[in-house]
Amino acid sequence: MPEPDIDIRALAEAFEAFTRSTQTMEESYRRLEARLHELDRELEARNQELALTSDYLNSILESMSDGVIAVDNADRITTFNGAASRVLGFSPAELLDSRFADAFGRGFAGPDAASYGELRAKDGHCVRVLERDSPLCDRNGTRIGAVKVFQDQTEIENLRMKVRQQDRLAAVGEMAATVAHEIRNPLGGIRGFAALLARDLDENDPRRRLVAKIEVGAKELERVVSELLEYTRPIQLRLQRVSCAALIETALGYLEAGERPIAVVNGVGKDLHVHADVEKMRQAFLNILLNAFQSIDGAGEVRITAREREQNVWVAIEDTGCGMTPAQREQVFSPFFTTKEKGTGLGLAVASKTVEAHGGVIEVESEPGKGSVFRVRLPRME
Repeated sequence: MPEPDIDIRALAEAFEAFTRSTQTMEESYRRLEARLHELDRELEARNQELALTSDYLNSILESMSDGVIAVDNADRITTFNGAASRVLGFSPAELLDSRFADAFGRGFAGPDAASYGELRAKDGHCVRVLERDSPLCDRNGTRIGAVKVFQDQTEIENLRMKVRQQDRLAAVGEMAATVAHEIRNPLGGIRGFAALLARDLDENDPRRRLVAKIEVGAKELERVVSELLEYTRPIQLRLQRVSCAALIETALGYLEAGERPIAVVNGVGKDLHVHADVEKMRQAFLNILLNAFQSIDGAGEVRITAREREQNVWVAIEDTGCGMTPAQREQVFSPFFTTKEKGTGLGLAVASKTVEAHGGVIEVESEPGKGSVFRVRLPRME
């Protein structure tokens, strides 16, 4: 039998080895636990850094004035920034994970270089854009999608249209000056000779009626030439304090309803004053009132009101006439646009130009068969 002392010694050595092993394992566990906590802190810092970077990139993306749309390899939308939402009317939530073709009615890809194209907006109309496409790749160079950057060209197209219109008006202005000179001289002779002829004819002579028509035609032609010159020449204002009521009353004094039973209700108070050129604003109001009279076929009413709002005076001229379609309303202040057989299309264009020269605004509301309301905003005179 082995000696008891030997067994005890072996047991003590085994226990001591176990203790050392346990201590080593505890120390390794503590080091592992410390490393795990260190990795957790590093991971949290990296996550915070990633979140800050993501927020920073999203802030840049949302602050861009250009629209940005990104898709994956299946042409599903993954990014849709704020500018794209403003231009096209969709919210990002409506389009994310949708196929590009389903949303916009066309394929995603465009030419390699920047080019003009169209994107369908939420309301169905097509927006003309200048677009450029680029591939999206990961850090290994593997393609993961594509990105489209585009600019809304609507405002630029409108500006181009205005520039073309200004060029046309400049040409019309040069032509008008020549036409006015060439027409007014013989026109004065025609009116003078017609007056002499009318004087020599007896009042009961039927030819006197024909002479009267010559005089009316010559006067109408002179009015057209004057309106054309008025519209094309630069406006020089002589501003002064003037009563809105005086402007309206003077303009109404030039109008005649004739045989048509048109009631005029003038509700403009005498205490409202504006800073304006008396003659030019009187002509502007006259043109608006004349349009209101001519829009009424038969009996009707023209109502004029004015009110004060902030630092402006708003004058409203409302009629019970035939009204306008949306297409007519869009062009009502364009030169040479008219719905009347004998109209020149310059009256409201001149009125709009005059109001804008005063730093004001002219607006119109109208529906077919429900009449029209023209509102003129002018700076108030303290």
